[in-house]
Amino acid sequence: MVDLIEKRSLTLVEFILTICVLFIFLGFFAAYINTTLKIARENALQMELSNIRMSIEHYRVLNGKLPQDINTLFNQQFDVVNSDMVIRDNFLKPFRVDKEKNLLDPFLNKYYYNSSDGTVKTQTKGYESW
Repeated sequence: MVDLIEKRSLTLVEFILTICVLFIFLGFFAAYINTTLKIARENALQMELSNIRMSIEHYRVLNGKLPQDINTLFNQQFDVVNSDMVIRDNFLKPFRVDKEKNLLDPFLNKYYYNSSDGTVKTQTKGYESW
């Protein structure tokens, strides 16, 4: 009878240790996922900033002036004339916008556009100088 009780207690201890080890692994996995998502958002931010800046420059070259705001880039169209066809497209297609139609970065913060010098930056803390 004593052997049976001791065997059940050992099984309970093993079960608790197994659950503790699983939670430790889950903690490491969650940290890994969080780091991976941050890196992916940083890469997306770099690409989006590059695309917006190229669109601003493209607008400036075709129109001889800087756009008044970022929304102008996805509201106004331009034509590309080839030898036998014309392609009409917007300078920029919006990726994420809020209720007020402001363009959002991958961290869901607004982009800041300075219409006097054509610079665009994110308002996400830590990435303002990108």
